[in-house]
Amino acid sequence: MSKSASYRDDRILPQTRLILILVVPFLLLAFWILYIYPDLSGERFAWAIKPHMTALFIGSGYLAGAYMFVFAIFGKRWHRVKAAFPPVTVFTVAMLLATLLHWDRFDITHLPFQLWLILYILTPVIVPWLWIRNRVTDIGIPESDDLTVPVFAKWAFMAFGVVGIAMALIMFISPGSVIPFWPWALSPLTARVLGGWFGLLGMGGFYAGQDPRWSAWRVPLQSITLWGVLILVGAFMNPADFTDGLVNPFTLGTAAVVVLLILFQVGMQTQPRRLAR
Repeated sequence: MSKSASYRDDRILPQTRLILILVVPFLLLAFWILYIYPDLSGERFAWAIKPHMTALFIGSGYLAGAYMFVFAIFGKRWHRVKAAFPPVTVFTVAMLLATLLHWDRFDITHLPFQLWLILYILTPVIVPWLWIRNRVTDIGIPESDDLTVPVFAKWAFMAFGVVGIAMALIMFISPGSVIPFWPWALSPLTARVLGGWFGLLGMGGFYAGQDPRWSAWRVPLQSITLWGVLILVGAFMNPADFTDGLVNPFTLGTAAVVVLLILFQVGMQTQPRRLAR
């Protein structure tokens, strides 16, 4: 039996767990700084982020990522968490490129920026390496009581993924074309950083749409729902940040996505379980 075949038991490899144990504290710290104390981002984060909504958007994403990675640390099945890794790869590459493109905005003597730089030099290599190493363990079959994701949902998420990737490319390549229309103030740097987050969402939607197993969708959807809820809470906390008021296409769209995600998850969870064939 080949080494690849002997690994096909859906295990999460020890090196995957170990590296995520090292990464998760940074994600939680970033959430704590950006979401709870956004005014202190200039002292405690890589750079001063204004207005609050940008910091809260980013901080929410870090907590959602930590949520996903905790399941990878303590979980038993790789296919339940594998959907995190290609999207995070896209995100880490975008953060490194944004840093290099706006190098003059950062203080190389600032310890939080040094940590940021080290993190985003290493993770664009480490995250895809973990995915490549661990993906061979996926047995590719449903769990014993699994459900099949409806075809319409797979197509919807892949379409969402294409839109997210397109939006990320626009925000990254031409941030000036997005800034005038964004619901709160952005700089070229923060536009590109948010573009990286939309790239993560887009790749996540597209990648998830390739897998019909509900067990492979459950945790990623919980993570994205948490992110959306935190963004909405942040919006209600900072209505003055929005140029056209709290009720705007961004908040309405985010609320609609969160509601649809919750309804979809409830619908899937309440379906009768059946033994996978």
